[in-house]
Amino acid sequence: MSTAVDIILNSLVLGGVFLIVAIGLNIIYGLSRVMNLAHGSIYALGAYASATLMYLGANFFLALIVAPLLVALVGLAIERTVIAPMRKRSIVYTLILTYGLMFLIDGLIKYFWGNEPKFIKLPLFLQDTVPVLGTHYPVYRLATLFVIAATMTGLWLFLEKTKTGVTLRAASTIPEMVSCLGINMKLVHMGAFMLGCAMAAIAGVIAGPLYTIDPIMGHEMLIRSFVVIVIGGLGSLRGAVIAALIIGAVQTLAEFFITDLAMVIVYMLMAVILAFMPRGILGEGRFE
Repeated sequence: MSTAVDIILNSLVLGGVFLIVAIGLNIIYGLSRVMNLAHGSIYALGAYASATLMYLGANFFLALIVAPLLVALVGLAIERTVIAPMRKRSIVYTLILTYGLMFLIDGLIKYFWGNEPKFIKLPLFLQDTVPVLGTHYPVYRLATLFVIAATMTGLWLFLEKTKTGVTLRAASTIPEMVSCLGINMKLVHMGAFMLGCAMAAIAGVIAGPLYTIDPIMGHEMLIRSFVVIVIGGLGSLRGAVIAALIIGAVQTLAEFFITDLAMVIVYMLMAVILAFMPRGILGEGRFE
């Protein structure tokens, strides 16, 4: 029983981290039609920003708020200087540019923070364990589940209940009509890119204490977020939620029973779904 509880909770934590990164990538694509290959590096930047803030004396929860805001400003600079000039061109141009941007950000991370892995020291109360259904589970992982749930709830409320959120949703499906209504699409694109980068940074902040922080930590996360998008459907937020939970469960179970083949099984699952459901498990994905 305790093993089953550990597997279920670990699956939710892992899937939740994948979800936040993939949702950020999907938001950017859905509104700007930009597949940001530097998204994983933005995730790593969030982890390093939080580590730096905590080194300077900020507590973890303050870092969780400030680091995504700082990374969102970096996203704004990227959108204005790299993405905006290429928006009317083929998606291939932004793929090439963001691929190069990924290595630029990785290089800057190595230059400012070095190549050595970094570890985040959590407050003492987050280092404890608590009894959960017959097992002792880390408090921080439970706190991570709460942050993931709060982030997704906040995003849902923003998109569904606010005028800005409704505008963003409309712009993802009928941008021409939104533009005709007098809404500045430049601000919509800027806001979408900043929101997507902030989501990646939140994932980086909460994943930092779970794993080691290193300059190329975002590469693996980028690949896994693409797997989530492929399984969930390109541009489908609901599909991304289901896909992230599935991948989290499959990878956790595979790592528990057959450690060396965990990611192989995940890729096999992606291939099967892509072959039979090319628009994702809900059939909501787009083709480019």
